[in-house]
Amino acid sequence: MKDLIIGASTGYTWDTLKYWVNSINQSGFDGDKVLVLMNCDRETTMKVADAGFTIIGFEQDAQGNLVYKHEGIPVHVERFIHIYEHLCRNDYRYVITTDVKDVIFQKNPIKFIEENIGDKNLMFASESILYKDEAWGNQNLLETYGKYIYDKFKDNEIYNVGVLAGTGSAMRDLCINIFTAAINRPIPICDQSTFNFMISQHPYTDTSLYMKSEDGWACQLGTTGDPSKIEQFRPHLLEKTPIFEDGKVWTSHRHEFTIVHQYDRVPEWRKVIEKTYG
Repeated sequence: MKDLIIGASTGYTWDTLKYWVNSINQSGFDGDKVLVLMNCDRETTMKVADAGFTIIGFEQDAQGNLVYKHEGIPVHVERFIHIYEHLCRNDYRYVITTDVKDVIFQKNPIKFIEENIGDKNLMFASESILYKDEAWGNQNLLETYGKYIYDKFKDNEIYNVGVLAGTGSAMRDLCINIFTAAINRPIPICDQSTFNFMISQHPYTDTSLYMKSEDGWACQLGTTGDPSKIEQFRPHLLEKTPIFEDGKVWTSHRHEFTIVHQYDRVPEWRKVIEKTYG
């Protein structure tokens, strides 16, 4: 049975997508590669296809550009219904879905999953900080659920909804659960808060792996590496911060990360990473 890496975007050009695309191709991953392109110019679409990716599109205009009319749902949320639809039509062993604008793969993710997932069916990546100590997430949780739920869950560790992995069937069901939980809420962008609320409950706590940054699966540099925020966050971080050496991002024990998320938050690292994968 095949494996899958899948992402979704709207309005991005090749100059934005190429780092994600090229890093996957350089990682040694040999499964299906799929990109949902909701709105995308013809040239970018062709380059993504030429890189070996299957494209899920919707309509084309007279110039051959992919076009899609959103129904008032942010792409952060809507992506999950399109990924769900693809997983309903296709069976996979393991599935990885990530953000595409600010993610690169330093290594083949399948090797890490095979070595670590064991009898679990989902893997989540920590942001290494509690909700109450991260201003954006803290406010997002409060606005999504109101004070009662906020007070119950503000001491929870945050896991990032932009890097998800697991078995095909578990990922399929997770995607529809995130989508349905995040629509018709008081605020439009609440995939992160609804996802975190969900995975703090059974059966997820029994069937999932909750990966620390120091495990080397995925780093979330928005909290652990952003130079504009790190001094504010450092007293509250739950583990040591990533390091950058020899053109790669590593754990503090110098284990190479499989996935690097939010690398664009660290300007000096970004320069090297974009040169490597551009």
